[in-house]
Amino acid sequence: MGNTQMLVSELDVPQSIINKWQRLVNALAQLMGVPTAIIMKYEHPYLEAIITSENEGNPIPKNYRETIFDKYCEITIKKKKIHEVPNAYKDPIHKNKPGLEENELVSYLGFPLEWPTGDVFGTICVLDKKERHFSEKKKNLMKEMKVAVDAHLELIFNNETLRRAQEKIKEQRDNLKLLTSTVRHEIANNLTFIYGFLQMKQETSQLPNEIIETLMPHIQSILDSIEHIEELKELFTRERSLREINPRNIIQQIKKEYTQPIEIEGTCTVLADDYLDLLLKELIRNAFKHTDTEKIDISLSEDDNSAKIRIQDYGPGLPQRIIDSHFQNPNQNRKLKGLTIIEKIMDRYGGKIIYNKNDKGALFELIWDKHMDSHK
Repeated sequence: MGNTQMLVSELDVPQSIINKWQRLVNALAQLMGVPTAIIMKYEHPYLEAIITSENEGNPIPKNYRETIFDKYCEITIKKKKIHEVPNAYKDPIHKNKPGLEENELVSYLGFPLEWPTGDVFGTICVLDKKERHFSEKKKNLMKEMKVAVDAHLELIFNNETLRRAQEKIKEQRDNLKLLTSTVRHEIANNLTFIYGFLQMKQETSQLPNEIIETLMPHIQSILDSIEHIEELKELFTRERSLREINPRNIIQQIKKEYTQPIEIEGTCTVLADDYLDLLLKELIRNAFKHTDTEKIDISLSEDDNSAKIRIQDYGPGLPQRIIDSHFQNPNQNRKLKGLTIIEKIMDRYGGKIIYNKNDKGALFELIWDKHMDSHK
C-alpha cells in the first residue's frame, strides 16, 4: 500500500460508536434541560446531524443537512473552541440567522469535535427555544462529553492506522515471498547449468574457451539476479512520495545508451518517483533482449482520464512461457525478473501494465489512471 497521508474525511464511524453517541446525546439533552442535543458532522460546505437527541419536541431530525454559512456551528468550527449564544435575537452575529423563525432554536452552546490530527470532525451542541445562560457546571459537563467523543474519534483513527500498518506488513511479506521465489528460481537454474559444465570440464579438457563463453551469460544472469534483489528490496521498503514527472526526458536519456533506433513521439505527465527511470530502463532492455527487435517506437499521450506510455517493438513478441507466468498465471514463479520489477513499480504508482501482440510485434502499455487516489 505504501506510505499514505491518512485523509480523515474518508474514515467511517462504526455503528457500535454511533450507538454510544446516541445514548450520550440523549443523556446530554436530559442533563442540560434542552429539547435539542446534536452531533453535527462537517463536510464542507455542509453540516449534517448524524446524531440528534430522541426526546420529544426536538425539531431537528436525524440526518438533517444544511450549509455551514451563517450557522451557530460555523463559528464553533472556525474558532475551534466553545461558542455560546444565549439569545440569537439579541446577538449581533446571529440575529439574522437563516431558519431561526422556523425551528425557534434561539440559544446555543457548542464545542468542536476533533480528530487527533487536529482536523475538525464537527460539533457537539445543545439548543433551546428560549434564552439560556448555561452555568459553568453544565458547560464543564458538556465539555467532558466532547472529550468522550474526541476519544472515540482517536480510537477510530488509531484503528485505521493499525489496519493500514498491518496491510502494509502483509504486502511487504507477499512481496518478499515473490522476491525470494523469483530469485531462487533464476539462480538455481543458472547454477545447475554451470555445475553441469564444470563436471564436463573435469572429465575432458576439450573446448575450454567454448565452455567459458557458454558459462559467461549464466554467470552474468546470476549477477543480474543479485542486482535485482537490491533493486526490489529498495522498491518494497522505501516509502512512496510521488510527484509529477515528464517521462519523455527520461526516455531521451535512456535512448543514448543504445545503438538501435528508438523513436519517441508525444508527451505526458505522470505521478511517479525515481523508480520511473528503472521501470523504463527495464522495459526497453527487455524489449531488445527478449524479443530480438531491431528498433522500438515509444509514444506518450494523455487525456482527462489517463496518461499512457506505449512501447512497440518489431520482434516476434515475448515467449509464451513468460506471457503465461506474468499475464495469465501471476501467482506462479515468475520467469522474467525485469517484468516483475516493472509490475511492482506500476503497482506503486497505482497504474497497470498491459501486454498485447499485434502485427508489428509486442506492445506494452503503461497506464496511469488520473482519477486514482495517489495517497492510497
